[in-house]
Amino acid sequence: MELACRLLEKASSIEGAMQWPYKALAGAFEVIPRTLAQNCGADVVRVLTELRAKHAPSDGSGMMWGINGNTGKIEDMSVADIWDPVSVKT
Repeated sequence: MELACRLLEKASSIEGAMQWPYKALAGAFEVIPRTLAQNCGADVVRVLTELRAKHAPSDGSGMMWGINGNTGKIEDMSVADIWDPVSVKT
């Protein structure tokens, strides 16, 4: 969600058709938390709206907020001790 928010922020600073690739990629990144919210039975619209709001500040203060897949609630992942290391993705 952090990447999606930053891409949307960048898209708003670009005029014309060049903003659409940024918006499309942001939408693609939002599929990940949407799928997680659906799979854990959360209210998808409410959870994504709340998560977007947590990630809205561009100072990076919302970077650690995510969806707890067990509860379907928005939590600070560092407090919940939930980590997604880059080594897993690599």
